[in-house]
Amino acid sequence: MFDVQLKPDRDRSIRRRHPWVLSGAVERVSGEPAPGDWVRVVGAGGAPLGFGHWSPHSQIRVRVLEFGAVAPGDGLIEARIAAAIARRGDDPLVGDTDAVRLVNAEGDGLPGLVVDRYADVLVVRFSTAGMDARRALVTDALRLATNAASALERPDASAARREGMAAQQGALWGDPPKDPIGIRERNRHYRVDVGAGQKTGFYLDQRDARDLVHSLASGRRVLDLFSYTGGFAVAAAHGGAASITAVDSSGEAMAVAEQHLAPWADSIAPTLAREDAFRFLRHAEGPWDLLIVDPPPLARRSGDVSAASRAYKDTLLWALRRAAPGAFVLAFSCSHHVGRKIAFGASLDAARPVQVLRELGAPSDHPVALDHPEGRYLSGLLLRA
Repeated sequence: MFDVQLKPDRDRSIRRRHPWVLSGAVERVSGEPAPGDWVRVVGAGGAPLGFGHWSPHSQIRVRVLEFGAVAPGDGLIEARIAAAIARRGDDPLVGDTDAVRLVNAEGDGLPGLVVDRYADVLVVRFSTAGMDARRALVTDALRLATNAASALERPDASAARREGMAAQQGALWGDPPKDPIGIRERNRHYRVDVGAGQKTGFYLDQRDARDLVHSLASGRRVLDLFSYTGGFAVAAAHGGAASITAVDSSGEAMAVAEQHLAPWADSIAPTLAREDAFRFLRHAEGPWDLLIVDPPPLARRSGDVSAASRAYKDTLLWALRRAAPGAFVLAFSCSHHVGRKIAFGASLDAARPVQVLRELGAPSDHPVALDHPEGRYLSGLLLRA
């Protein structure tokens, strides 16, 4: 076992069970561990603090999986995969759906591993050297715990660059479908392209928010900005919306959204606008009674914060200007660096007093470890304008 010794006074976070050891905290490394090797993290005085996977090319040098002085084996990973999947099966908060996140990285004590299930297909992402080195072990554990017909690896290119490893895509077992597959979420139905769709194919982290839109939509004029394939729009249609406008710049996404909304083509006649949502708001007439503002990540690095803040504030400002009196606005951010204070600024500039009715986040199959607040990437507000 290689030792990673920390600098004096740089062990506070790991003693508080935070699972990341940053490069600046490392005093020295005994030997030459290979990417993904188990290492023991020790304090400046040599006391063992935990065990994790070594990532020599990343700013996060060690992802800790086990705290304390007792070294784990790879059986730990198999056991945690099985436990994570079992929790989803018994979770009443997940509800009636066949599309679920089965493993959520640090949230399940498995840094670098994300697994989503769509019907009988798994989509897997290895984003650290430690998990990449154990892909065979992880694959076997997933197959045993799920009995899924097939599994597909989807690459995380940015993570692969950070970790100095190759981004890979392909079947882990079985024959993953080449065509979109159907999934069920409550009484809502979607087609998901697991091979090329956004994230792992669909935004499973917005399931609870889609339930909320479903419950609020009755009789309302709904605007779904950055709609992708119409997840929120379909929820609004099921909820009895009076009208629906979905906006996205992707022609492929809009084509799928049109298929999703086809059952309401005659009753609601949804409007699908292939356009940049930022520009759409400036010329749109409105007003709308229920608006969903769910942009893609605007700040991936701390250096992007200023531009991202301006863009997010500008979008929400114009959304508030297009909101009818008493309208509900669901405003989301999936960028760590852009948050609630932007909504306050947009409200001031739009001269629209706004009430905060509820804070929103990812559902229970996307758990966040209390020791790892960075895992909470999705945040949202239900506002009343």
